[in-house]
Amino acid sequence: DSRFWKPTVSKDGNGSARVRFLPAADGEDLPWVQYHEHNFDVDGSYFIELCPTKLGRECPVCKANSALWKTEIKENQAIVSLRKRKLVYVSNIYVLKDKEVPENEGKVFLYQFGQKIFEKIKMALKPKDEDDPAVNVFDFWEGADFSLEIKKVAGFRNYDDSKFRAQSALLGGDDQQLEAVYKQLYPLQPFVAETKFKSYEDLEKKFNETISGVRGKIQKKADELFTDKPAEAAPAPKAERKAKENLPDTDLPWSEPTRKSKGSAKKEPKPTPTVEPKTESDDSLSMYDKLTEDE
Repeated sequence: DSRFWKPTVSKDGNGSARVRFLPAADGEDLPWVQYHEHNFDVDGSYFIELCPTKLGRECPVCKANSALWKTEIKENQAIVSLRKRKLVYVSNIYVLKDKEVPENEGKVFLYQFGQKIFEKIKMALKPKDEDDPAVNVFDFWEGADFSLEIKKVAGFRNYDDSKFRAQSALLGGDDQQLEAVYKQLYPLQPFVAETKFKSYEDLEKKFNETISGVRGKIQKKADELFTDKPAEAAPAPKAERKAKENLPDTDLPWSEPTRKSKGSAKKEPKPTPTVEPKTESDDSLSMYDKLTEDE
């Protein structure tokens, strides 16, 4: 998706860039959206899907993970760690410096990031030390550039050295340039629209297909742990199977877009308590609302 920006890293896994997080698009309440995603592969067969717990629905992958974890077998729990849902955030950004791909500079993109970077955003919005000034990093005039520093640590990307710089106006506060940037913002709510989430049946089918080619006792045990899985029906006639295989798969004013309080975001239904333990920050949305109300 050409709308998304990704930082370029070297062969040793290191990289850097400087970006600016942007305010909410016209008609939206928050400058980010968040959701859970399962993203893993089994022998080259990939499973990348939104987790329906965001909508308060049951998830077959979370269900399988829960069953595996309860076995208390170390190898099974290692599988859960790879398959567990991951919290994902999406925001609009303005790329200030991208030395590896300089043609990205001066453009608006969507940026997908994880909990580590969001924690840095939260710390800027509401510092632990009351003496430190709170910074609305999404503000055009009083926000701050973000220095993204990526290092490879123990085989994984590490963002610990990333930080927000001193407060400053984006593009020197030039109203004409800022208005042009504002008009390029992408709406974020479509990423969490209900239509983006597959049904339980479709997810279960894809999940079973993904793990079906795996060999070994542990992976086979994972499939057996669907204790309430109905007995498989007898194979359909060849002609019927072939027919089935051919079926398709299913206004904010420009003047001050982030300085005016926009009210509380609509609350999402809570996931059922039987699914994988919740990991996201429940106070993230209300925290931002409180900050804008205080301003």
